[in-house]
Amino acid sequence: MEIRTRTGAAVGALALLLTGCGAGQIAQTAEQVSTGGGAAAQAGSILVRDAQFTYDGPVPGDAVYRPGDDATLQVTIVNEGRGADTLISVSSPVAGSGRIVGDARVPGDQTLTAGYDQPIAQVTLPYANAVDISLLGITEPIRAGMTYPVVFTFERAGEVQVEVPVENPEMLPPRAREPEPEQRTLETGPELVEVPE
Repeated sequence: MEIRTRTGAAVGALALLLTGCGAGQIAQTAEQVSTGGGAAAQAGSILVRDAQFTYDGPVPGDAVYRPGDDATLQVTIVNEGRGADTLISVSSPVAGSGRIVGDARVPGDQTLTAGYDQPIAQVTLPYANAVDISLLGITEPIRAGMTYPVVFTFERAGEVQVEVPVENPEMLPPRAREPEPEQRTLETGPELVEVPE
């Protein structure tokens, strides 16, 4: 019984010590946004999931979109309510305007997807609508590993701002390398012979 009491007291003291270590300090990572997968947000009964900028192929440097380009978005929008809603616009301070191509209605208990080759939501929700969503006339470089604000506006649920990450490339662009020096071979024997380069 005495051992349990001592163990409990030690654990409690350790917890207090660890809790107090950062008292009054702001963690360096408190304001950072993770870019593992897409971003998520909610407006009323509308859930925005897996929102991210996508692009095809390797890119020179880290800018996946340059000023003047049109940027493609990937997103899954779930309507948890019973009444239908509609995505009526998409905008961002880093773009001139937004474009939605297709039927952007989201019936109750249904899903709207954009940017997938084969909408993932259709695996579990066969009645999911699919549209194309783009930001037009990008005004600043969109870089891999960064997040950018995008506002999705719904007819009934209103606006929701999402910090949308840029999809990380599956293959990094080739990097210039200095050619490796040819290895020289030494053979030992009665005489030291160096093989010419």
